[in-house]
Amino acid sequence: MALGLLLAGPTAAELMLTAVREEPLLAVALPAEVNWSASEKLARTMVVHTRDSMAPRARIAVESDALIWRALCRVVRREHRDLLVVGSAHDAEDGHVRLGRSARQLFDHLECPLAVAPRGLAGRTTARLRRIGVGFDGGPESQAALALATSIAAAAESELEVWGAVDDSVAPGLRVPPVERKALNERQLESALARDLDAAEDEGIATKIAVTVGMPTDVLSDLGERVDLLVIGSAHSGRTGRLQLGATGRALLRYAACPMLVVPRPPD
Repeated sequence: MALGLLLAGPTAAELMLTAVREEPLLAVALPAEVNWSASEKLARTMVVHTRDSMAPRARIAVESDALIWRALCRVVRREHRDLLVVGSAHDAEDGHVRLGRSARQLFDHLECPLAVAPRGLAGRTTARLRRIGVGFDGGPESQAALALATSIAAAAESELEVWGAVDDSVAPGLRVPPVERKALNERQLESALARDLDAAEDEGIATKIAVTVGMPTDVLSDLGERVDLLVIGSAHSGRTGRLQLGATGRALLRYAACPMLVVPRPPD
């Protein structure tokens, strides 16, 4: 909820609080005081209390399903939501993100960006979007991430930091010595960054760029230590229009030290 407010404030987005009442896979008889009608009432009461205390103008939805991820995808689609925000797993370290079981199951199904709040964010009274980071590799997925980060930065008057990582262990098809290969990949990535940062410059956003040779996970982890929100694209494979996680995304969503925002694969 705290991350939803943080993003909705500057962007003037409409908030909707959603609770999912998890149904059993098999029909079972329950005492009257714990039947499904009572559990729905309890879920609605919880959502209404949260809305009244934190976001009085927010809409509410209570959905029922045996699968939490499926209920959330249904609400997103039915209510035309542009972004889904979830919290981290209960075993996440304070100040770090970690996907819970239901959140992990959203991947390959969810058709909008997903934001994950680190544990303890609600207790930070000074939380705001001063600096937004973007992981960039020149592909269409990272271009989609940069476009969304740029629009949020423009609305929040945030500084934008765009970091690219040249993985020196991967260079398919380049028959050049290792040192020259690194320089070539670095120049290619810098060229792609310069091209795609035109939109940010047009918006007058303060922007910093960096291209580093190293493992993408390590580079973006360092970026996460510096920013208030880290935006990444989906993996390069899988269905377009859906969230996908590659190796870097999976690693970052296990321990990143800031809120994470993952953008779906763009259309071909």
